[in-house]
Amino acid sequence: MPKIDPNILKDFGRAVKRARTLLGWDQPTLGGKIDPPVGASFISKVEKGRKEALDARTVGRFRIALDLDESWVDKFLDAEETAETLETKAEREADLVIDRLRREGMTEGTSDDLLIQLANNFTEGDHKDRDTAYLSVKAALETLKSSEHIAQLAGNADAQFAALMKDVDALNNQGEFDLAQDKLARQSAWLREQKDRLNRLSELQLEKELNQDRLRNRPDLAADRIIRNLREFPQGKLFEAIRSKTTDWRNQGHKVGDVFALQVSLALAQSNYERVKNKKPLAASALHSLGWCHFRLAERSSGDQHLYSALHAFDAALKKTSKAKDPSNWSACQDGLGAILHQLGQRQRDVALLEQAVVAERAALKVVHKLNPPEIDSLWNNLGAILQRLGELTEDAGKLREAEDALTTALTFRTKEEDPFNWELTRSNLALSQRWLGAITEDVVKLQQARDGYAACEDLRLETDAPFSWAILQWNIADLALARYRLAPDPALLAEARDYVTRARAFFIEGSEYQTERCDELIAQIDAAEAGS
Repeated sequence: MPKIDPNILKDFGRAVKRARTLLGWDQPTLGGKIDPPVGASFISKVEKGRKEALDARTVGRFRIALDLDESWVDKFLDAEETAETLETKAEREADLVIDRLRREGMTEGTSDDLLIQLANNFTEGDHKDRDTAYLSVKAALETLKSSEHIAQLAGNADAQFAALMKDVDALNNQGEFDLAQDKLARQSAWLREQKDRLNRLSELQLEKELNQDRLRNRPDLAADRIIRNLREFPQGKLFEAIRSKTTDWRNQGHKVGDVFALQVSLALAQSNYERVKNKKPLAASALHSLGWCHFRLAERSSGDQHLYSALHAFDAALKKTSKAKDPSNWSACQDGLGAILHQLGQRQRDVALLEQAVVAERAALKVVHKLNPPEIDSLWNNLGAILQRLGELTEDAGKLREAEDALTTALTFRTKEEDPFNWELTRSNLALSQRWLGAITEDVVKLQQARDGYAACEDLRLETDAPFSWAILQWNIADLALARYRLAPDPALLAEARDYVTRARAFFIEGSEYQTERCDELIAQIDAAEAGS
């Protein structure tokens, strides 16, 4: 079927907007008049001529609602009716994201057009669920507001250089060499100030452009900009400078759940690899960085594409890294490989993949154990997390005890005060291992140890700084309370389980269907336990 001329789409959009405006309706009002009703995101796309999948039936609905001329229907008679013709899931998700932003007071002073455009950009983008799309839109709005001061910081200093040089010549002609030198010294100081000012302006310009890239959801352009800004580094130092920026963006994106930042880090890593792919030592380092960027995106994606890209990157890095000559980097590649196999094994409930992940982590630890590198705590934590999942899946108490030992070792390298985020991660993993070990062996004492561990994590109050981790913790505590009830029935445990899972669900309902379903399943188990008591 032929596509509708873009000019016809734009003309129809203008006609819709004009008719709506004359009636005094806003976009949600018009959406409610359409039969069946649609959201503001759908209306906005139509009015801007961006709803390419319009057909005669949909145009007819607009004609009836707005009393438009019947000739508009004729222009769309050849258009094919598809699933995209109607309101899409992404458009509905965009409206829900906007509603949440308004409820949370994030939209003051922001136009509807900007909100709708941002929401559609991110709900249609590379996001696992509505919550990650919401976080991306929220981050874009925050950076937009925080950058409004930049234009006011740029000054307008005009250097009268030629006139000054004439003054210096005149003073020299008069024999006033010291006075001439004083003028030159003052000029030199002024030039240094101007250099600092221009450097600051350059930083502000970059910040503004990166904010603009976020608003347009263009991580590729942001990465190009960052690299261009690093050009002053000598050729031999540029690779490390880009790698450092890649790590910064990846860590920040991982900590706050910012998918845009993770996509920027991936684009930086890809560019750095292309730069050095024919240089063996640097190529291995670039592949290692690339693998972790893919992995962090995979954690937030429902598909496996990023996981397999990460697997390929770590595998290639290992082939370029000597275990004997470069044990530290060889171990780091094994750790990355273990993380990927863990994630794949967990998603596919594949015991063989989880066992391969254990082999990879043990190999990494064996090589660097004597070196005692700073990241050895992460290796022990990762090994423990894999063993926990393997023990849970196979109901193997031995594996769960191994997990408990590994995670206890990891905690000897981490403190709550120095690194609360990663300490909580390891402490939660340990409690989860104890929960499953207690359930499988019917050990009430072990289950109480798990509860004490979760209580220590609660003391960190992560609800503001790491809300997703906080919500997962609430679910885990509820799940543990139910497991304890099954061994030692006490109505107070069911009340605790319901209280904590309700908190978790109140967070997940805004954007994670999968986690909400897990909460509902747990609530159903609590209901059944109460009914049978």
